Amino acid sequence: MSLETFAGQARGGRSLAGLRGGLYARKSAYRGKVANKGRSVREQLDAGQANADGLGVNVVEQFIDDDRSASTYRAREREEFERMIEWIEAKKLDIVFAWASTRLQRDIAVYARLRDACAANGVLWCYGGKVYDLSDKDDRFRTGLDALLGEREVDEMRDNVLRSLRANAVNGLPHGQRAYGYRRVYDPHTRALVRTEKEPAEAKVVAEICRRVAAGEAYAQIALSLNMRGVVPPARDWRKEQIKRLAEWREDLPENTKVHPDWVRRIKDHAELRAEARERLAAGEPPLDVARDFNERDEPLLLARWHAATIVDYASDPRYLGSRTHHGKVTAEDAWPRIVAKATHVRCLAIIAERKSKKHNSRPGKAVNWLSGSMQCDVCEVPVGSGRNAYGPYYRCVQPGVEGVHEGKGYHVSAMTGPVDAHVEGELFEWLSSPAFVAAFTQDDAAAAQQVEEAEAEVKLLKERLKGFQDKAIAGELSAESLAAVEVGLLPKIKEAEGKARALQAPSVVRDLVGATPAEVAAAWAGLALSQRRLVAETLLDVRLRKAPRGVVLPMEERLVVRPRRPAQQKLVKAA
Repeated sequence: MSLETFAGQARGGRSLAGLRGGLYARKSAYRGKVANKGRSVREQLDAGQANADGLGVNVVEQFIDDDRSASTYRAREREEFERMIEWIEAKKLDIVFAWASTRLQRDIAVYARLRDACAANGVLWCYGGKVYDLSDKDDRFRTGLDALLGEREVDEMRDNVLRSLRANAVNGLPHGQRAYGYRRVYDPHTRALVRTEKEPAEAKVVAEICRRVAAGEAYAQIALSLNMRGVVPPARDWRKEQIKRLAEWREDLPENTKVHPDWVRRIKDHAELRAEARERLAAGEPPLDVARDFNERDEPLLLARWHAATIVDYASDPRYLGSRTHHGKVTAEDAWPRIVAKATHVRCLAIIAERKSKKHNSRPGKAVNWLSGSMQCDVCEVPVGSGRNAYGPYYRCVQPGVEGVHEGKGYHVSAMTGPVDAHVEGELFEWLSSPAFVAAFTQDDAAAAQQVEEAEAEVKLLKERLKGFQDKAIAGELSAESLAAVEVGLLPKIKEAEGKARALQAPSVVRDLVGATPAEVAAAWAGLALSQRRLVAETLLDVRLRKAPRGVVLPMEERLVVRPRRPAQQKLVKAA
């Protein structure tokens, strides 16, 4: 076969037989799309091999970038493409075969780099059944034109996707993978989306997670209970971390006691996957490549688990209020059925924000003492931590000595945890069983609920106003510049109103305690998890530990200052 340029001029009947060829294949990810989208890597390699055989070229190497984009918007670089460039510059290749120009690149800058490397080293291209010589001006023009068209094509696809995203957001339609807790119903003939509805079993799990977070339970403990019960986690794909864990898995690992026995049994039953993971990692294969292979083969997810981060994500996600969001902003209310009540969602947000803001003991699932982190040193007002010595657990000030402050002395106060906890609990139980205290509590709570309701109404009005301007922009009645000016004015107001709506409310666990007798309060208290008790302390109590003179033993009522946090309740305590 003779070599032809774009101009169609024969190059002296030059034969390509015996040249060293390289096959390049690339495939972008097609998640959620039909399987026949694009050409598979195998088909690309077969076509390249056929072209090489027709020209008498000896294929000496293959370069495969699977699940890689070639556009300017790519998230990851193409390792095999870079290796091919190295082969070209090392003069190990004479010709490169690809299915099409877009398989090689969709970025004009990358095209220029590859073109220059091939021209400098006398390497030819072959794609679409045609051979190009990059030292020829006409072939450079044609390949450059193909590169420009490929770049423009991907830009158009991106614009279409972004347009679709914005339209779906405004119209309250879902996008991407379905959310845990919901399922989508499609028309059997047109495949058009009919509605989004609850997936009953998953929706029940979401509701439980949000209810328990609102009650003050530790995220890690919620995740642990779901794993112990064998509740199927929401993971969809193998990850590289799971491949490493699978390769190292043993039946005697302590983590096996923290999941349902059936999960452990499933791992044992898939000994072939464990062996494969070990062998491939031992051979130097990257865990990510093994994970992708397992996903491609649809291997069962043996090590998927519930994690604390997932609990936080679900408890703070506004989609479970039935809201459609776009870039973190609610674009449509009541887009699908609500799983979580608005009051529960607000309490979840408040508790999550409060825990994130704490500098001490911010991991309630790891704490071992009730008042550490919420009780303060009466000298320096630093949160009191805890420790253990030969006499048992104790609270202590964690402020180190600072020159010029409190005479340069640190660690101002300490006391054994048992007497401190007993005294504070006694005060708390008396307050929670006092009708006047309960009245002040519910009055304050009603006022807070009223403020939240007003703030949420303000948010809704502002968003409806913004949506009206967005609808005008979509209809062409408002310019993009005018819409941007409106958003600049409204978005800060919406953000401020949303901040008010997330004001801290009393967790539901406190509601369950108030109004009973001291004995009933104590009985209910005994059934609370430590993380819930800690949340009660953070919500209701202002506790300060006073410094005792050296060698003097003071009663707890003199060592501790215990006051309610709410002003209305403080007045009642002072009056008593």
